[in-house]
Amino acid sequence: MRRALLAVLVLAACSNDAPVDKAAATKATATKAHEKAHATVAPPRVRPTQLTQVTIKALGMYCEESCPLKVRTALADLPAVYELGFDVSNESIFVSYDASLGTPKDVTKPMLVAIKSAGFDPWLAKETWPDGASVQVVQN
Repeated sequence: MRRALLAVLVLAACSNDAPVDKAAATKATATKAHEKAHATVAPPRVRPTQLTQVTIKALGMYCEESCPLKVRTALADLPAVYELGFDVSNESIFVSYDASLGTPKDVTKPMLVAIKSAGFDPWLAKETWPDGASVQVVQN
């Protein structure tokens, strides 16, 4: 008898006859996700005193979304990369790094290896950026 009563109580507790406000539930879920995203955002990186800017050409980097994503992912573990931008119409990658790390030729070697591992054929094209290059600070 006790088991039957316990089963009835458990079933009654689990069933909810009250109507569910789906809009409120969706809003609450979205709000929690938004708050979680803000809680996990890293603090902004400290800008190096002096930046060196380079343009890397990458043969095969012609798609608007997946190519930059592949390069971003490939360079994500390289702390030298401070800013990163793309001009896929010219297969160009714009990178800035802390000038105290060394010469462009030396500092870009690991970048070129990482970009090659992402499926492109990269080389250091210029030790500058073109006017109007659009870049974003990389959060490591």
